[in-house]
Amino acid sequence: MLSVLFLEDVALVADAASSIGPALAGRLRSWTATANAAGATVFQGAEAIDQVADDWQALENAGGSATPFQSLAMARAAAEIHLKAGEIPRVAVVRHGGRPVVILPTVIGTRFGVKVARFLGDPLIQYGDALCEPGTAKRHIEAAFHAAADPSAIDALHLRKVRGDARIAPVLRQHAIAFNGDEAPFLDIAGPQAHEEPRQVRRARRKLSALGPLRLTVTQGAAARDHLREALTLKRRWLEARRLPSSVVGCEHWESAIDRLADHDGDMQLNLAVLHVSDRPAAYEVAFTAGDRWYAFIGAVADEFARHSPGRVQVADTIAWCRDNGFARYDLLAPADDVKRSYCRDAAPVSDYSHAVRPAGHALTAALRLTPVAKAVLVRLPAPLRRLALSVAGR
Repeated sequence: MLSVLFLEDVALVADAASSIGPALAGRLRSWTATANAAGATVFQGAEAIDQVADDWQALENAGGSATPFQSLAMARAAAEIHLKAGEIPRVAVVRHGGRPVVILPTVIGTRFGVKVARFLGDPLIQYGDALCEPGTAKRHIEAAFHAAADPSAIDALHLRKVRGDARIAPVLRQHAIAFNGDEAPFLDIAGPQAHEEPRQVRRARRKLSALGPLRLTVTQGAAARDHLREALTLKRRWLEARRLPSSVVGCEHWESAIDRLADHDGDMQLNLAVLHVSDRPAAYEVAFTAGDRWYAFIGAVADEFARHSPGRVQVADTIAWCRDNGFARYDLLAPADDVKRSYCRDAAPVSDYSHAVRPAGHALTAALRLTPVAKAVLVRLPAPLRRLALSVAGR
């Protein structure tokens, strides 16, 4: 099982710092495929995002992106990191009536000699989906899927973190294999609210208040950058101390992509909610917002306050702030756990999907389906055994 444990992580962050040599530069050169019979046009290479940017933005402005993780800004930031790693952006665009109705952005990487397409932005993005004009017919989404699954370009698809209500979900349920099922807890803020805070939140608030007055600040964009860097540093140290793997936190290239998103000024925004005890930051939440939805991306706590569970108070106060500032939904993302469920009554199913399109892809997709099981076993091990297991796996 250890042999597949880090199959995914190794492939996602492998040598992102390497320079692009002449041979690789040739592979990354952009090209455009002719529209097929179903109406899909494929753009591939270093300039693929720029080639579809106008269509992408138009579709995003028309409500085509289900979450901020499908925004053009997120794609631009991610594509830069993919290219540094030698991965190739590949974007399928389907038109109907002369306008774009579906955009399916993927990226091609090589795992053990097998060409695999993932959602562009993976592992940064926390929900994977296609951009679709509202009301788009299923056949148009299928056309984009089949263009992405072209056996002349890849051996397999590995599409992660797909919500049950994602635009592409019905097509994946029909054509691919679902695995690694989980849930993403969320709270509809506009709905009826509990009259009293959970007991754990009240207890944490009482203990923290004894150390000084509590205050929540929420900043957006460039103004959030200092706290963003503090939060990432704390999260990185927490993961390292427990020897827990992460494909994003601890990878300087993906962290730089998050930092870059702080500069974006549009509907999709990076936010930092920080709980202060007196003037000292105690808990951080890095979040992305789009429209009236808040997506809690990364949480971190300061060591000096950790024993008092400041994260519980920060989440409760952030939910209250969202309610006061016109947000309709607070999304805690997958994976679900007891702490997240203590705030939320509802949860959306989330799954990964694999689809082999050539013989070489079958063995890899089988191994990929084992990876979540192996990771779950690792997380449950005591820290000393985790270190031993990671050492055996070469980490």
